[in-house]
Amino acid sequence: MIAQKMYTTHTLGDQRMVFTLQQQTSILQLMLAMFNTAPGASNLMFLGSLLQSGQSFASLAQSLTESSLFFDRQYAAYLKPDEFAAKFVNDLVGDRVSIDDKNLVIDYMTHRMIAGATQGELIAELLGTLSPIPASNLNWGKAASHHNTRNATKIVTHLLGSTFTPGNIAVVVDYMLAQMAAGKTFGDMVMWAIDTVIGVDHDNVVWGKAAMLFNNRTEVSKYYSVDKAGTTIDRAVLRQILAKVTVDTGTVAAAKMTIDHLLSNVSGFSDDAGDDFQFDKVLVVRKNNVLSMPRGAAKRAELML
Repeated sequence: MIAQKMYTTHTLGDQRMVFTLQQQTSILQLMLAMFNTAPGASNLMFLGSLLQSGQSFASLAQSLTESSLFFDRQYAAYLKPDEFAAKFVNDLVGDRVSIDDKNLVIDYMTHRMIAGATQGELIAELLGTLSPIPASNLNWGKAASHHNTRNATKIVTHLLGSTFTPGNIAVVVDYMLAQMAAGKTFGDMVMWAIDTVIGVDHDNVVWGKAAMLFNNRTEVSKYYSVDKAGTTIDRAVLRQILAKVTVDTGTVAAAKMTIDHLLSNVSGFSDDAGDDFQFDKVLVVRKNNVLSMPRGAAKRAELML
């Protein structure tokens, strides 16, 4: 069986990374679904190391959902705590919560940063707190609903591309949101979406073309990240690799030729990046809160209730 075949990556530190071909393929698929990109060799190795440590794919998907890379915003390191807090909270919730509630969170994040918390830790903390809040919540429900809908739409669009109409994409998104309202995590639903696409026959009337497209994109992603061990960390370049891949298998061969050309050209791929796409920098281990919650909120969850 495919799950029993072992694949050995390049060295990571002083260890040899060994994981199954099924795990390798699943990481490639997860990157396509969540980021619309190939991971590159270094990200593949790092994510593989998390699986080797016992993390499940649903848990990994959930962690990625709560990262700054999935939120797709970059914040300068030089921002003062209150400046970062205000920018992030406004990006996240906009005008969907009251000014008083926004100021409460901004004040909380500012004090947490002054006490030593990092931008990445606070982004993960707030995203992880917002997502499970029910849409019926009077204070934060509208913001949570918007956040979850945006995230689900991103996943479904990455997976289905132009093979589904916007109306049919909305149907799938609504199903994911309904399952989350019933208790599933976003990570669970990411894995459901991937499994649904890869589990159908290519001649399926509804999902067949999406399965063909996803299969072709996975093959090209593997060619760059595994076969050629490409190491660029520029997300725009990683997406460029897949930009012209369609349901036509001929586009797979063309994409591989493009990769070969870029790799043979000194200026084709660079390890430098304006958009730094490195998961070992954002999937941080969360520290315990270094400050108490703002006055009037005994626990973190109460901040938004």
